[in-house]
Parts: sequence; C-alpha cells; structure tokens
Amino acid sequence: MVSEENGSITPIVEGLDEGSWDVYQVGFVNCTVTGMYPGSGGGWRSDPLLTIPAGGVSVTTSQPVVFWLSVTIPSTATVGKLTFTNLKGVSVPISLTPWAGKLPSAWSIHHSFGEIWSFNIHYVENMYGSDFNQEVAQNYYNLMTDSLLPPDDLYQARPNTNFSFYNYLINSGAYLLNVGAIGQTVRGCPHPFTPEWVNQTIESIAPTVERILKANTTSKPYVYGFDEQPTSCEANIRSLFGAVKSRWGDKVLTVAALNWKEMPSDLPLDIWVLQYQTYNKTKASAWQASGHQIFLYHCIEPSGADYLNTFIEHNRTQGRQLYWYGAMNNVDGWLYYATDIWNSYPGTNHTPIKRIDGTPKTDFPPANYIWAPRTDIFANGDGQFLYPGVGGTAVPSARLLLQRDAVEDQVLLSAALKKDKTSTLNLIHKVVRGATDHTDDTLLLEDTRIAISKIVF
Repeated sequence: MVSEENGSITPIVEGLDEGSWDVYQVGFVNCTVTGMYPGSGGGWRSDPLLTIPAGGVSVTTSQPVVFWLSVTIPSTATVGKLTFTNLKGVSVPISLTPWAGKLPSAWSIHHSFGEIWSFNIHYVENMYGSDFNQEVAQNYYNLMTDSLLPPDDLYQARPNTNFSFYNYLINSGAYLLNVGAIGQTVRGCPHPFTPEWVNQTIESIAPTVERILKANTTSKPYVYGFDEQPTSCEANIRSLFGAVKSRWGDKVLTVAALNWKEMPSDLPLDIWVLQYQTYNKTKASAWQASGHQIFLYHCIEPSGADYLNTFIEHNRTQGRQLYWYGAMNNVDGWLYYATDIWNSYPGTNHTPIKRIDGTPKTDFPPANYIWAPRTDIFANGDGQFLYPGVGGTAVPSARLLLQRDAVEDQVLLSAALKKDKTSTLNLIHKVVRGATDHTDDTLLLEDTRIAISKIVF
C-alpha cells in the first residue's frame, strides 16, 4: 500500500475477536551472494515480520508499506475489516470462507505427522547475555509453539536438566521429546562402542526417561544420533540403539538421519530420516511395512538450482511444497536441523534486529556461517526461522509463519488422501511432482488447496 501523501498509518483489525489476529509490517534483510546456489543475494529481501511501532508506520511516496495479517478464526466467522488509520483513513474489507471443520489439537497434528524442527535455547542465551532470563526464553518457546513447531532441541547431548521444559512441551501438544543426542560420534565410527560406555550412556538418560513415562502417556521420548553417518556405523547403531530398545521397547523411539541406499529392516531404528531428494518409494515403503517410520529432511542441502528449499531468496511457496512432497509420498514426518542459529561472519557479532532509520529495512545480516571460520559455505536464512528482537522479544520470519501453513496443509492433504487418493494426488501434482519438478506459483497453490478442501469438506 502506498500513501499519496507523506505520513503514517496504523493497521487495526475490526470485526474479529481480540487476540485472534496479528498484524506485522513486512521487513527486509540484505542478502549476501553465496556460491551455494544460483540466484542468491539480490540485496534487500523480505523476511522479518516487524511489530507496528507506536504512532504507526511511516509512509512516503517512494516507500511502499507491506503488512502481514495473520488470523485465527472460529468456524462461525464470515467477515472482518482491516482499517488503516492515516491521513485519509482507508478500510479494506476481508471476506472469510471457513471450512466445515476445525483444526485438530496440536498433539493430534504432531502425532499424525511428526515435526522435529530443532530449537536451541542456548543460542538465544548467547545473544542476550546477562539480559537473558526465563521470560525471554518463554517468548521464543511460545513463538515456536504457536507456529506448530515444538521447540525441541535435536542436538542436546543429554536430557534437559529443567524438567519443567518437558512439561511445557507435553502441555503444549508436542509428541516427540528428545532426551539426548546420545549417538553423536566421530565420523565413520572408527571406534566400537564398549558395553561399559553403552551402559553408562543408557543410565545417564534413564531418570529423565522414567520421569517422562510416569508423568504422561501421550508423548514419546526419543534419542537421536549418528547424524548423516555412513554405513560403517551400523555396528555402533545396533549396540547403542539396541540397548535403548532392550531397556524400554516401544516406549522410547530411536531416530537417525542416515542417507543410506539400503536400510536393514532389523536395525533397531524407529525413525529413519532421509534427505528428501534421496527418497526411494519402493525402499521407503518396505521400511514402513516392517513397522518403522520415514521422516524426510532438508538443511543447507540440497542447494541445487531446481531443488526445493527454505532459503530467503527462494519462492515463498517452497516451504509448503516440501510438505506437499512429503504428503504425496506418505512419509511420517519432517526434520529440520535448526531454527535459531545466528552465526555471523567470522570476526563480527550479531545484535538484536533493528529498523534502519525507521524504515522496514533492518540491520540484521541473514547470511548464516554455520561452518565458520569457513566463509564459503553459507546461505541466507539457513538454520534461522526467527530473529532476535530488542528486549528479548522473538521476531518471526515470513518463512516461519508459512511453515505453520505447511503443517496445516499436511492435515488437509492427509485427510483428502484418505477420502480420495487418486483425485488428491492429481491435484498435488499440479504444485509438486518431484524433488526438482514443481511449480512455484502462490495463486496456483492456494487455488489447488481450495480444490483439495472440497474433497474433505
């Protein structure tokens, strides 16, 4: 929206209950060119969703303002109005078409399709230093939870020492609870695990596991390990994860990201996590038929020109298309390695995101140097779906809130596939057909989603 005169505007939503909507100003970050993928950089790109400052948003004839409206509505709502208060006063009607159904509970969503989108509170603590406290931590936990991505830490080496955090996850609807990345080891596993070490490791997680099992019967503790390790680690996987299964059986799940061409069906692994472009339907279906689950994942790879990913420069549909790809292949969940890593260029330090001179441009460099001190492996927005805000606030990215849409899409797609698999797959294929075969068109995706909804409702 562009005002014809210089001034300021304040968006106000009318006709909807207080607390059922949020309005942000779409902000911009300055993206750096990387050799990881074509089309990178490009200067100022939209991503952070900024709070509306007191007094409204400054508008000039040369500076358009873009707002992001997020609405949660009861099934009876049919109409609302977005009012922009400025020099002239502008009202924009909002027509709502609620479907004849409601979103399942968070636990039901995560139980039906698992989300492991790793969040590490220690990155937040490092950002704020002495200003970090439990209120700050809760700001971040709540943003992740509201986005339907439980703030579970995939790579924590041992159980969280603060059991109230597990209670928070359980009460907020999380299904999977990590009690330790116990299988992280030297690349290639050159040293066999000794029985003594395995027993010591099992005993180190046992008190937390038993406490979770005693406290609740709905969520599942899990252990993670052997991240992208080769087949030479099979013996150690059998040793360690076999001990977990021997101790707790199906009460504790074992999870590993292994891009193996073949997976032994008797491996003591409950959830096999595959980088999505390596998915093989025949082998995956056989694994699922033997009583296991398949999750897919993406990270800084695949980074090729045609692959779906969630880099800032990529089309905003792609985060959702990943879940559509998962739905069409009947996978059981999705994993992403980090949502709040803020690794700045070596020798520099990040500070909380701020506007530049009151504009929607911000001072936060989104290039994430996850392999620092190396500076040749990085991507814009990789490993970060939220921004650190001033005063301990958690600032969402557009990609984060669109990932919530992806989670909700999966609920719809799963229901439609159960009712009419052939018709639903034909519609999904309009949007995504394979890892490198997809149509990145926002209007097409939304029109197709509406068509799929008519199968369900």
